[in-house]
Amino acid sequence: MTSTPRPSFPARLYHWRWEILAVTLLPYVLVTFALWAGALWTSVLLAAVLGVAVLRRRQLRTRIQAIRLQHRLRAVFPLLRLPGRRCPAILWSRPRGEDIVVSLYGREAFEDLHRQRTVLARACSVPDVYVDRHPRFASLVTLTISPTEAPRELGRAVLPSNVVPLRAHS
Repeated sequence: MTSTPRPSFPARLYHWRWEILAVTLLPYVLVTFALWAGALWTSVLLAAVLGVAVLRRRQLRTRIQAIRLQHRLRAVFPLLRLPGRRCPAILWSRPRGEDIVVSLYGREAFEDLHRQRTVLARACSVPDVYVDRHPRFASLVTLTISPTEAPRELGRAVLPSNVVPLRAHS
């Protein structure tokens, strides 16, 4: 029985960058600022940060959802049986309007990811996932994860060359 190769240590650090920063750097900065500025300025700063978080809660929620989707995609990639048994590397995920755009690096992964869009959609708990090639770089693939159902045109997404229009680039 063969197993998929594990990512290298720097790649694993990059995958978990947000969680590592939240667990290590955030408490360190908070404690250092509290010792430097005192209790009054620390409470003023925390109230200001909480106020901004409340005002921008929708953006904060979509950013956290983008990070969660990265983990879901990493969990489903080994199950897709992609050629070469190499999982595509998730470079970045970002919210674009109501959608979340995930940039992947994977050679020869476009056709297989396009064929298994329904599996990706089920793993992300969304109605549809759009797969698109990067306009300049052949090894980059863009997934647009859409929580809302888009209007469909008949016969449009049958072949990988006839990709459903990417909502992020329009």
